[in-house]
Amino acid sequence: MNHALKLSLAISITMLALTGCKRDENDANPDSTALSGPQANAPDPTEKPADAADTAGTAGTTGDATSAVAANDAAAAAGAPGASAASALSQADAVGLVGAVDKHEVAAAEQAKSKKVTGEVAQYADMLHREHSKNLEAGKKLNPNESSPEVTALEEKGRSDLSTLDQKSGKEYEKAYVDAMVKGHQDALTLIDTRLLPAATDDNVRAFLTTSREHVAMHLERGRALQGKLGGAAQ
Repeated sequence: MNHALKLSLAISITMLALTGCKRDENDANPDSTALSGPQANAPDPTEKPADAADTAGTAGTTGDATSAVAANDAAAAAGAPGASAASALSQADAVGLVGAVDKHEVAAAEQAKSKKVTGEVAQYADMLHREHSKNLEAGKKLNPNESSPEVTALEEKGRSDLSTLDQKSGKEYEKAYVDAMVKGHQDALTLIDTRLLPAATDDNVRAFLTTSREHVAMHLERGRALQGKLGGAAQ
């Protein structure tokens, strides 16, 4: 083999060796070409953004808090346990409610007299007018709350009841009037026992409520006796 041929074979072997080394380097670093190209900084499509989980967690917390506030508001509106006790009364509220009852009974008695009720029904109406008027004046000395929502509601109910009663006349009215007085005094007695007396801490207020209760109980007893004579409650 001449010298030129040997030199040509040596160059070829060297080139093959260099090509093989380059291939081995690429196999060892398969991403080297991609990382050097224009997509080197592109995010991995299979990788979840780092802030996604944090954002989802924050949204969940905010949603839960909003739901909790809404639930509490709904519970408060519905009077559920845990809501503010809207039924708690002050002494001024308690005296104001007795005043609302007194005013209604006075107005009802005046309506009865305008309807020309007779006999024992007329006597009953006179007694209620007299004693509830006296009680109303006694309550005013104790600084009642006469404009609370409950007082307003009770007064509105009283006006509605009298409007219904006013549609009757004669013996039908007398019977309906007595029936209404029995129910009204029973409701008032329950109110005093369950809510008004428990609210009283002042001796004068407690004495007033106790006296009011005695009168209401007596009026209820008289009304029931009269109701029996008239044939019982209206159907």
